[in-house]
Amino acid sequence: MNLYIDYQKRLARIRAEMETQGIDLLLATRMVSVTFVAGAFVPWRGAVLVGREGYVGLINFMIDLERIKSETWLENVTGYAPIPGMDMMDVAVRQIKENGWEKAVIGVELGHSPRGNTGYLFATEYEFLRQALPEAELVGAMNVIDRAAYIKEPAEIQLMRQATAMADSAIARVRESVEVGMTEAEVAGIGEAELRRLGSEYHWAVTGSTEVASGYRAAWAMNGTTQPTDKIIQEGENLIVDFHPMYRTFLSDLTHNFFLGKPNKEQVKLADAYLKAVETLIGALRAGATVGSVWSAVNEQVTSSGYAAHTLPFFGHGLGVSGHEWYPPIGNAAEVRDIVFEENVVEVGFLSMTVPGIGGLRLECPILVTPSGGEPLSRTPLGMTVIDV
Repeated sequence: MNLYIDYQKRLARIRAEMETQGIDLLLATRMVSVTFVAGAFVPWRGAVLVGREGYVGLINFMIDLERIKSETWLENVTGYAPIPGMDMMDVAVRQIKENGWEKAVIGVELGHSPRGNTGYLFATEYEFLRQALPEAELVGAMNVIDRAAYIKEPAEIQLMRQATAMADSAIARVRESVEVGMTEAEVAGIGEAELRRLGSEYHWAVTGSTEVASGYRAAWAMNGTTQPTDKIIQEGENLIVDFHPMYRTFLSDLTHNFFLGKPNKEQVKLADAYLKAVETLIGALRAGATVGSVWSAVNEQVTSSGYAAHTLPFFGHGLGVSGHEWYPPIGNAAEVRDIVFEENVVEVGFLSMTVPGIGGLRLECPILVTPSGGEPLSRTPLGMTVIDV
């Protein structure tokens, strides 16, 4: 796919956020930040330096240096090695001093997350910077990239559509192939083979890569992530599949629910309540709505259907480049409730409704925010697919 990404426009958005916060230099270490600036897949720990005027560069692990040089648009790419004097922060401090930023306000990505591969600045790195740059002011700057990457450009949305089309095809392949007696791991392999066939570059591993769950494993209380196992899929069980392809650093996150055999009345009731909640969520994701208003709309729907106690009270998360743009989550916390959804934001709608002994259904679907409501980037049906066995 031949699309033009305006990286200078990306930089301008980053620098505008830096200026708003009074930051002279951004030293960013999260995977999302490194990927967003570099425009290349950077799986090793790395850092980007963005000056408010002029300089932008990447520090990357030396064993992956030549590949990154061939794929990034950046000219300033420096290797590091995990040995004294050549480590990532040693290189960063040298570049800071060479550019005269010893007394600058330096933004660093301080924070925490339930996700493992985020890339926040380590405590040891923070202490190293404080000692090496005693006259600099280190400030938290996690929201610089979050805000700069929030609204997607048309070409970025197109890349996300392409990644989602890959996930659609993987789910279609599962639908054609799944049989009673297969293991969850086999199902994961069927979908992953299709993703690779279509050009997916990485199955991003926020939750351990592809997720597949069947039967009791799909119905655990408050269940939101299920890595595949050698459990055998049985007739009368529902099956959750969740794929995470990446295309040119942009991600998709798509889940679908199957049922093998004929669902009973309680399972049909659960599926109907789930679909109504999903439709409510998508309809609420319109430009001008707040995170809090979307959360309230979905919460009211699952309460009215009687499934609130069986539904995770969290209804979405951000999406963009590799590193998983968590911003903003659709929750009821004070720090996110007043965030306003804007046109061309892409949010992953999320819904997990599980009743132990009955079944569990999960939505994850990239949704484009428009003035009239959410537009799913996926063509996979939202409702549960029943497979006759």
